[in-house]
Amino acid sequence: MYQQLLTGRSHLLRRATNFLCAAGLFIAAGASADQLPPPIDVPEVLKNYQGTQDCFPGVIHDPSTIAEVQAIVRDAAAQGRKVMAGTRRFNSQIDAACAGNGEVQITLENMDQVVRLDKENRLVTVQAGMRFNDLTAYLREHELSVPMVTELAIFSIGGMLGSGTHGSTFTQKSNMISDYVTEMKIVDGKGDLRVLTGEMLNAARVNLGVLGVVVEVTIEAEPGYKVRAKVKGQRDDSDLESVILDLARDNHSANVAWFPGLGRYTVTTYNKVPLSTRGNAYNAQADVSDFSEYLFGLIFDSLHEADSTALQCFAASLRYTARTGSYFRDVNSGLKKYIKPTGHADLMQHFVCKEPNNCVWDKLPIALQEVAIPFEELPNWIADVRQIMAHSERTCFPLNGIYFRFGKASESYLGMSAGRDTAFVGIEYTLRQRGEAVPKNYFVNLEIEQMSLRKYGARPHWGKNSVAIFENMPSRFPKWSQFLDAKAELDPENVFTNPFWERVSGQDPLENYLTPQCNADGQCYCRTDQHCEQGATCQAGSWYSEARICKKD
Repeated sequence: MYQQLLTGRSHLLRRATNFLCAAGLFIAAGASADQLPPPIDVPEVLKNYQGTQDCFPGVIHDPSTIAEVQAIVRDAAAQGRKVMAGTRRFNSQIDAACAGNGEVQITLENMDQVVRLDKENRLVTVQAGMRFNDLTAYLREHELSVPMVTELAIFSIGGMLGSGTHGSTFTQKSNMISDYVTEMKIVDGKGDLRVLTGEMLNAARVNLGVLGVVVEVTIEAEPGYKVRAKVKGQRDDSDLESVILDLARDNHSANVAWFPGLGRYTVTTYNKVPLSTRGNAYNAQADVSDFSEYLFGLIFDSLHEADSTALQCFAASLRYTARTGSYFRDVNSGLKKYIKPTGHADLMQHFVCKEPNNCVWDKLPIALQEVAIPFEELPNWIADVRQIMAHSERTCFPLNGIYFRFGKASESYLGMSAGRDTAFVGIEYTLRQRGEAVPKNYFVNLEIEQMSLRKYGARPHWGKNSVAIFENMPSRFPKWSQFLDAKAELDPENVFTNPFWERVSGQDPLENYLTPQCNADGQCYCRTDQHCEQGATCQAGSWYSEARICKKD
């Protein structure tokens, strides 16, 4: 989807040249094999979960100990190379965790264990390569729970801290696991092991991988509990502005899927019940039959190719209907639970896929934009979206509509909810690919996106989205300069950087991405007609006039 590393721009071509040089440099430097874990002999192309984003590191290391991580960082720093921690099949639409071309990639797949459990104080220390679902399963065995739950649970703990991965809860301290970390061990830019607490920990809670390699974290847990779910569809969305904030405030966890093209919305809520409560259900949204998976694939492949509002709205109608019924099943029998589905908090709130690490959504040609806006502004934002919709062609959002989740203000410097109570707004759409047709009515998405950024001070999700959406990022976080101070202390030689950080920090200005047809695959917001796909012109938004959208007349 976003082939930033292959766009042909001069600054990226220079990195590609460095790739070849760096491979030779690594050999010439004579890295000592007895200190470093053996690298992968032939550099791999790392891909994201959809195969739409490629990364081209010069070397990949899979350390098994903190000492090995330290040796890798020291060796890279001595050679003047850059380091980034990530995974081979990363769960992101963008290159946030990719080492630059020819640089050093570290994976923590061999560092995925529980280090210790302090059950009395409800603290668990884990290696950063551990997967979130493994952590929640471990705690469940000890009658403990993580205070927040994400809907997808296959992320590594380190990756969740890097991007600020979140769930939805407005009654807990936070909806990000980052805010439940009490201590963090990180290998800094000199290869030294640092133990972070206090304000330095707040800087590193959401770190984008540019402060160092997080190797261990201690996480605060709470006594185990179950949740009871309620799913309801509303066939009239006229009351949404008046009820949505209370839905967040009055429930342990809530998510709302709004289908404005249909005039409908669905609500799923979860509320705590004692661990002894009967029920052993799980969330089966992504555990679909082979036929359903095939049908979804046909529909979304067709959406990707067809210029059809009717088909788009048909897909949205199918999803609305699917979200109005119970999508919970019993762990033992596999039967659907229609009446008061109840189960362990983690299994009820995150999707359990038919195949491990391979959900149906991963196989569909879809992408996701998500932003965070001030919580109290959400009714006004919804009203503005209604105006955009009223002044545009009918538009349906075919997967989960416009999807709302919620969280309280975070002490993190770069979390999406840093310093403010937050509503998280996600919109799925069919993939944009260079040289191919853009999604049907994508200009409506672009107008909503730019309105969110410029009128509501939205903050883009660090692990999703496009190149264009990360505009003026330093201005969006009050403690951006303090984050840079923390980076200067932990990484004075700027060992931990990559193309993504250079873009979002402004070192690589987004003006560099203003190339012909750059709007079509999310590289830019148009400024002139040449930035649009063939046959479209760059125009003011239909309602929000400060937006610039590519539209065919």
